[in-house]
Amino acid sequence: MTPRLLAALAACALVACAGVHGRAFDPHLSWPRTDDASWATVPALGVAPFLDARDPALRQGYQPSFQLDWLGFAREGVEHTGDAAFARPVAEGVRDDVLATLARSGSFGAVIPVDFDPRDPAAWRDDAPPLVLTVTIEAFEGRQWKSFTVSPLQLGFVRERFGPADGRVSLHVELWSKAERVYEARVSSRDELPEGSAPDAALGALALDSEKLALRLDAHLRSPRDEPPRKLDVVVLDGCDLGEARVRRLVSETSAIFEREAGIVLSGSRVLWTGRPKSAGVDALLEDSERFAPPPGGVVLALAPAQQAHEPGLGFGSVRTGLSVPLGSHALALCAAEDEASVLTAAHELAHLFGAVHVRDRASIMHATAEFDARFFDPLNRQILRTLRARDFARPLAPADRARLAEIYREAERSDARVDPHDLDGALRALQSAER
Repeated sequence: MTPRLLAALAACALVACAGVHGRAFDPHLSWPRTDDASWATVPALGVAPFLDARDPALRQGYQPSFQLDWLGFAREGVEHTGDAAFARPVAEGVRDDVLATLARSGSFGAVIPVDFDPRDPAAWRDDAPPLVLTVTIEAFEGRQWKSFTVSPLQLGFVRERFGPADGRVSLHVELWSKAERVYEARVSSRDELPEGSAPDAALGALALDSEKLALRLDAHLRSPRDEPPRKLDVVVLDGCDLGEARVRRLVSETSAIFEREAGIVLSGSRVLWTGRPKSAGVDALLEDSERFAPPPGGVVLALAPAQQAHEPGLGFGSVRTGLSVPLGSHALALCAAEDEASVLTAAHELAHLFGAVHVRDRASIMHATAEFDARFFDPLNRQILRTLRARDFARPLAPADRARLAEIYREAERSDARVDPHDLDGALRALQSAER
């Protein structure tokens, strides 16, 4: 077989394995927009077209060249995504993801795409929003080790192997009024995928970066709301050896989510979790945490190492990352390592205490599994949290709160395909139990 024929076979096999279309480039937040004008403290935000400052060579991407060996052709090394890996221009896709995230963050009365450069005072129109965001893309790429071999003289002549994928995104952002620049920052994120492709890792990093940007803008621009924040005292049972500083950070970052979403401010105090079972399932750990009384009107968040949590019949440890008493006052979050706690898991389990339910959208904090390090609640759970934000955990649910929560559940049961009916049934049963 001639080298030319081998090269043709390699090219055909590569096209067959890789496909002919780029990776879809859709916003990672896809739930319907809701009217947050009454909740938002920033009335409107414009988003200008994005600039792309990446090196042209990086935009081309990189693949190692094929090498001829005695069995065929082989290509091995770290591949970098180029723009051709995606189904539409990168600047357009990045802008749409940021737009969708800001519009669903609950922080802004409206998020509006605009077509002018806010750095030019003469470009502003009379009907422009008071603030306009401009973004320069400095990095957007995915990397992955791959091995691709074509050996026509062997059975199964095409072989492809992959390593973990790593994505990186960096955005330089500026926020402008007509008179001046009011905010400037560089927002960067990475995403590592043990399984998945380099384009997937790049899009994952973008999703993280869009949410990080939304949080920073909210922290910079948020004004006090008419309704004062609700303070919730949280006793943190530290079974992960986090120490005072890490517990404060966990509570602070979790509190930032609840304050933005529902006006709930967490105030934490650390207590060592002594006497807990060292090798038990999450149900037993949660039950043991109930030995500790919550603070007046507050809740308990227990932390335990995932390596020490075992489910009956499972030889590789717990597949759950936490558990809570629905509408109760105790929640459990497992730490990936003894000194590493997850803000996502803490927020997820604490939200169950307010009646939050699992949803199918992986980009929500209330997705059943921690596939994405989310920082936003979906519209259904945002509504639940705001409805019960003032509940006193030392008392049974007030009849009006029970009725309103049941109404929200039943409405979701009738109209929201994003929620598993089994989860809603469980939530209604928990609500009925809370009445007794």
